[in-house]
Amino acid sequence: MCAAGSPYGHLHDRKVSMSNQPTEAMNERGDAKMTAQITKMSFHCELVTIHSKRTFGDLISRIETTFQYYDPKTLRNLTAEGDTEKLAAYVKQVGEPTEFAIFFSLDQGSTQRLAGIPIESRFYLFGNATIAQGLFRYSARAGLGAPVRFCVSQTDGEDARIDIDLPTSFFSQFPEMKDSPVPQILDDRMIPLLQEIAS
Repeated sequence: MCAAGSPYGHLHDRKVSMSNQPTEAMNERGDAKMTAQITKMSFHCELVTIHSKRTFGDLISRIETTFQYYDPKTLRNLTAEGDTEKLAAYVKQVGEPTEFAIFFSLDQGSTQRLAGIPIESRFYLFGNATIAQGLFRYSARAGLGAPVRFCVSQTDGEDARIDIDLPTSFFSQFPEMKDSPVPQILDDRMIPLLQEIAS
C-alpha cells in the first residue's frame, strides 16, 4: 500500500504482529523448561523509495563523495580516552558538510552476481554519533536503527533506487522514545540529502 502525497518518493506501509508469551523447550530428560520470553509488538513503518535515472555506479560515487567514512579505530580510541570534546570535534569534522557520515557499507550485489542474480546492491549505515545521543538518551534499543540503514540497488534493465525506512516511523516502535526530537530531525535532513544525490 502506498501513501499518497509524500514528498519522499514512494512510502510503503509495513505492519508487524504482536504477542507476548513465554516459550517452552524440552531438557535432556524430556521435562518442559521455561526459556527466555519473547515479546512481539505491532508498529507502523513507512519505507521510502527514491527512484533515480542515475546508474548504480553513479549513485555510489555521489554518496561516497557526499559522505565521509568514520574511522572505526579513531572512534574506539576517542571513546576509550573518554574525552567528549575530542569525540564531538571528530564527529563534526568527518560529518562536514552534511553533518552525517558513513559508519559501514557492504556490497552484496557482487556476491549475488556470482550466483547468477543480475543485481547491484550496497547498503550503508550512516548518521551522526553526536546526534544519536538524543536517541540513546531515551532507549538503549535505539541501536536497532542507529546508525540509520539505507540500500542502493539496481536490477539489470531497471532504474536504480535508494530505499530507507522513514526514521520517525521506524523509531515509533519504541514507546519510550516518543519524546525524542531526533527521529524527526533525521527525517528532515537525511531524506532530502538522499533525494538530492539521486536527482
